[in-house]
Amino acid sequence: MMKEPKTIDITSRIQSEETFVLYGYAPICANCQIAERMLDIVSEMKGVSYTSMNLNYHKDLIETYEIRSAPALLLFREGKLVREVYAFQSVPHLTEVFDEFLVDE
Repeated sequence: MMKEPKTIDITSRIQSEETFVLYGYAPICANCQIAERMLDIVSEMKGVSYTSMNLNYHKDLIETYEIRSAPALLLFREGKLVREVYAFQSVPHLTEVFDEFLVDE
């Protein structure tokens, strides 16, 4: 099991990296497990890495970015939140989301 990243480390990466993908989940959320499987497939296809965070430990980030539910996919560019995805729907849908996100690089 991976160690939970600290809020300060996530915030630092959001601010310092050109693009940053953050996946928020809740351990007891069945939809989150399915969403992460889809995200794994798409991130591997697109060669994009992401950081996972257990939303139970990041109240400050939930408030700052107004995260409404789990699962949550937050896409950042140059320190700014550019897109949020709460309904993962399908692998093709997530592929389109990443295609749009990566085109703007």
